[in-house]
Order: sequence, then structure tokens, then C-alpha cells
Amino acid sequence: MTTNRLTIEPNVAEIPRLNEWVEEVLTAAGVGPTPMFNTTLVIEEAVMNVIDHAFEGIAPPHKIELSLTVGPDLLRVELCDNGREFDPLTAPVPDITLSLAEREPGGLGVHFMRTMMDRVEYRREAGENRLVLEKSLP
Repeated sequence: MTTNRLTIEPNVAEIPRLNEWVEEVLTAAGVGPTPMFNTTLVIEEAVMNVIDHAFEGIAPPHKIELSLTVGPDLLRVELCDNGREFDPLTAPVPDITLSLAEREPGGLGVHFMRTMMDRVEYRREAGENRLVLEKSLP
């Protein structure tokens, strides 16, 4: 198993580069289209949450680092940032039965993490948020 690493700036302009990197790593590892789509979407949502919320009122330097490890039967993502503490596992489950007009904005990224990945773990360690996402591969 090889671990691939990427550091990005907390800027929306980095999202295309992030998505391209994820797709390159997963393609090279032979990951199929469904787990590739799900993983790319979940990583993008998690990183967007960090970009949008983690650094408000926090002095630089800001850090967002990802590691992506793909083995024969498991894909593992670790997202690390030095922003404000936030445990996505404590976020309320959105009511997706409501119409868009009735729904509170937000929460779908965390919903995607919970439903598209097999394991989601969060911990605060040494002043950093660490989000681990795992997906079993066929």
C-alpha cells in the first residue's frame, strides 16, 4: 500500500486540483467508478467545509493536508487541518425528505460522509482536526 499526500491552500480555487489529484491516485490504483465518485465527492465536501468554516478568526498559517492510501480491499483518507475544532460526527442528520425550500442549508456533506463511506472517525490531536474516512473496495 502506498500513501499519497497533498497539501492545499484553504481556497476554493484549489478544489479542481484536489479533485484531479484524487482521481489520478484512485485511477492508478485501479479503483472503480462508483467508489471513485463517492470518495471524490466526500473529500471535496469535507475540504469545502474546512475552507468555509475552519479558519474564520484563526490567524495564519492555515494548513489543509490530505493523505490517501489505497490497498487491495481498503481505501483510507485522512484530512488534517489546523482550524477551529469541529467534529462532523456531532452534526445533526439532515432531513432529506423535506423539499429544498423547507430544508435548512448545509449538512449534506456530513450526510454523504456517513452514507458513502464505511467508517468515519474524528479526533482532535495536537491542535489539529483529523478526519479519517474509509471505504471497503470490492
